[in-house]
Amino acid sequence: MDMATVLPLAVQALGGAIGGNILGAVTRGGGGLLGRTIIGAVGGLAAGYAGGNVEAVGNVTAMWSNLIEGENGAHLANLITGAAGGGLLGLIGGLLIRQR
Repeated sequence: MDMATVLPLAVQALGGAIGGNILGAVTRGGGGLLGRTIIGAVGGLAAGYAGGNVEAVGNVTAMWSNLIEGENGAHLANLITGAAGGGLLGLIGGLLIRQR
């Protein structure tokens, strides 16, 4: 794999980890810091995959790439997509995975 393939995935996973940690911490669950990070990163990658393969999700993520001109717009779109997917799974994980 070359850097052009890995970089979008890494940015989506980073955004997902951030979004998952924030919403998982708000709901006071998600299996702690490590659990929220892993859940968020998986959610970010899943949202990126959905953005590339589901037309409706792809249309929404295409709007985010216009926020900044040039190559950084694509990185920002990947970060926001990852944060949205990670935040969604972080919210679900925070509500379902509770400490006893």
